[in-house]
Amino acid sequence: MLDEADIMNIVTKKTYRSNGVGTLLLKSIISLCSNLDVKKINLEVNEENLTAIHLYEKFGFKKIGNRKNYYQNKNAILMSLTKIDVDILI
Repeated sequence: MLDEADIMNIVTKKTYRSNGVGTLLLKSIISLCSNLDVKKINLEVNEENLTAIHLYEKFGFKKIGNRKNYYQNKNAILMSLTKIDVDILI
């Protein structure tokens, strides 16, 4: 679909974690999508990756479903951001 985007992977090198790198990357993705008139951003995240889930929720992503055994016997949470608002980036 032309008005949706899928985040496939955001990775921060271990030595740079907890320094705001992931936040900066996600802000950049959301800003780019807003500029391109994208209406919805989707992603999947390992249900055990609580740090990533918290980051996504901080930016307004909502849990919309699950995929059983998606990551080698671990479930994935499907998340979506439907109100892409640049105001949340400030």
